[in-house]
Amino acid sequence: MGQYLLKRFFMLITVLFGVLLLISSLTYLIPGDPATIMLQQKATPEIKEMVRQKLGLDQPIFVRFFKYLWDVLHGDFGVYVMNGRPVLPVVLSTLPHTFILATTTMVISVLFGLVLGVLGVLYKDTVFDKTLTVISAAAVSIVQYVAALLLLLLFSVTLRWFPAVGTGDKGDILDKLHHLVLPAVAMSISWVGYIQRIVREALAETLFSEYVKTAKSFGIPRSKIIYKYCLRNAVKPLVNIIVIGWGAALGGSFFIESIFGRKGLGRLVLGALQSREYYAAQCGIMVAVVIFISAVILADIVNAIVDPRIRLV
Repeated sequence: MGQYLLKRFFMLITVLFGVLLLISSLTYLIPGDPATIMLQQKATPEIKEMVRQKLGLDQPIFVRFFKYLWDVLHGDFGVYVMNGRPVLPVVLSTLPHTFILATTTMVISVLFGLVLGVLGVLYKDTVFDKTLTVISAAAVSIVQYVAALLLLLLFSVTLRWFPAVGTGDKGDILDKLHHLVLPAVAMSISWVGYIQRIVREALAETLFSEYVKTAKSFGIPRSKIIYKYCLRNAVKPLVNIIVIGWGAALGGSFFIESIFGRKGLGRLVLGALQSREYYAAQCGIMVAVVIFISAVILADIVNAIVDPRIRLV
């Protein structure tokens, strides 16, 4: 187990190194002069040059990378150029909002995915099952921000059932939940379809196993066999999906938070990129990547505990 964990830790370090190299190159990859965009055209050439030096734009890319790597290893993630505030506390202050959105997304996805997957097996090869299969395939294919725009137009603009933007009034839990519904549903649609298909296939495969045939021979009802025996085996592959899905939802909230005007990590990163506050964007991207990779490693560890054969991989 120790060797397996060491491999996963080495994978984490390798990916982080590559991510640091990529995000330290943001100023070279994004078109436009960052100093001019930040300060607008009215700024004097001297002030623009000072900002360029502060951002390290006058240095080669590898010099900037190793300097950024050195600063990060010493806990220095940079400051906002316009006001001098450290970026790390600002980035961390947005995480609770994104955590809530990602967690709600996976709760909705797992609940509806499990129920629909079980129903698909109970009514296997019926019109209901075939219709559910088509709907789940369509749900998996839909892009999250497209689903968000459609939900926004229907339930916020047309029907006015849910608010269009914001996270709700501070201290008002019901209002916060009211603002949370549409973003969470928009992010969970594709995951519901994916989990439904996984559960249905796992249950359908288990139904033909020997111990299930034995249970049927004793006259145990089919519904009881599914819930008591088959569902346990179907839940095992879900561990990986749930943990990785949560990490993906956390990192994939960028467009959803912007569409619904929610406070969060994704909206902060996009806003920082638009205003060319590169230190804030780099810190936000790195935090999102660390969380996602940690979720993947956690899923690997859980699977290794459940199935020791995985440790040999």
